[in-house]
Amino acid sequence: MAIIYLAILLCSIGFAIAAIYISFVLKRVANITKSLGITLKEVEQQLQYITPQLRSSISETSKLVDDTGEKMRATDSIFDSIDNVGKSVHTLTEAYKESTAKLNDEQFQQSLKPIVEVLKWSEAVSQVFSKWKNRPTRKNELIIREKTDIVPVNTGNEGY
Repeated sequence: MAIIYLAILLCSIGFAIAAIYISFVLKRVANITKSLGITLKEVEQQLQYITPQLRSSISETSKLVDDTGEKMRATDSIFDSIDNVGKSVHTLTEAYKESTAKLNDEQFQQSLKPIVEVLKWSEAVSQVFSKWKNRPTRKNELIIREKTDIVPVNTGNEGY
């Protein structure tokens, strides 16, 4: 019977050690839970401060996205116009290729003669106009020497 009493004693000592260990674990869990509760309370307070700012930021972002969408839709017509210009240029190029393919070199040179003449005359007119526009003005200037002789510098007849 002594063995039974010894076994019961050892079981009760093991149970006491397990109970003490479980109480320490539960105490640590309680402390962690208390710390977690304090931290969550602080987070909640900070979220109450941040939430209105986040709502206003999201509202402003929504307005900005809507405005950007409207502006992008407004540019659609510009890109459509650019597309139309590109198609027109392509069509014009194709028509030019077809018309030049039908002409031989001599006919092509003959068709370009009026354009070349117009370019020559426009260049000539441009040069005459620029020379006329930039012509020097004739001034009669005087230089006074030390002896107070008055000498005309430009009489207006030099170089003409």
